[in-house]
Amino acid sequence: MKFKVTKRGMFITVMLAWPLIHYLVFGLYLQIQTLFYSFKNWNPYTGKETWVGFDNFNLAFTSMTNDGVWISAIKNSLLFIPVNMLSIVLSLIVALVLYRRIPFARFYRVVYFFPSIISIVVVTMVFSFALNPTQGIVNGLFDLLGLESWKRAWLGDTQTALNGVFVFCIWAGIGWNNVILTGALQRIPADYFEVGKLDGITFWKELLYIVLPISWPTISTLIILGTSGAFTIFLQPMLLTNGGPFNSSTTVALEMYRLVVEKNSYGLAAAYGMIFAVIGFVVVWTIKWLTERFETAEI
Repeated sequence: MKFKVTKRGMFITVMLAWPLIHYLVFGLYLQIQTLFYSFKNWNPYTGKETWVGFDNFNLAFTSMTNDGVWISAIKNSLLFIPVNMLSIVLSLIVALVLYRRIPFARFYRVVYFFPSIISIVVVTMVFSFALNPTQGIVNGLFDLLGLESWKRAWLGDTQTALNGVFVFCIWAGIGWNNVILTGALQRIPADYFEVGKLDGITFWKELLYIVLPISWPTISTLIILGTSGAFTIFLQPMLLTNGGPFNSSTTVALEMYRLVVEKNSYGLAAAYGMIFAVIGFVVVWTIKWLTERFETAEI
């Protein structure tokens, strides 16, 4: 069987080769290495390696069921799944409102997308300053409105710190989701909206019966991507609260980071990584199955 070399074929091959190499080196190789070290006690500073078998996994499972810190980390990480879905819903509403070509629609798109193009460190600093208990704009507004009793140390209170991280993730992610969903809306035939206007349907019915069914493949992709990242949420809680106060806003990724940086427990951290990779795989495929069932039901 002969293969004909063409410029188009060469271009496609080169374009696909780089991401494949990148995945093999920084993805597959590191995953195999993580699995290898999960069966060892390894100190990279001394180079000493000791085979311990499943001891790291046994310790990890014990901590996951008995250690309050890890129980809180798992619960918080799982809560990011519905938070991501809420962010997608809000993004879809915003995208549909701006798609109606309201005045200054382009300006609003830029405003919503702005946090997505700035370094997350800068964005978290701005958000953290806004929630500052003494100088933040949120408590300042409560002062102006005479609602002093509503003032809180938002990121320093066990009852509000995690919610503050959730709000930040929604605020920072809504712009990116909005851009993707706007692209999905632009693929909907304009006739559908015109017919809807003639029938006098409301905004919410338009969203439910026109936008949601047709845009569902894009929406389901965003849901799956957000779900897959639930156990890798790290920078947001670390920069905003460092997992505190009293581990009320910690996450799985942050606790694994602490195992490596603070305790040099590389083997145990690798074992946690493999366990949560399997859990994440099951959760993602469950969400994928549910979204496909919903899409089939819509059809």
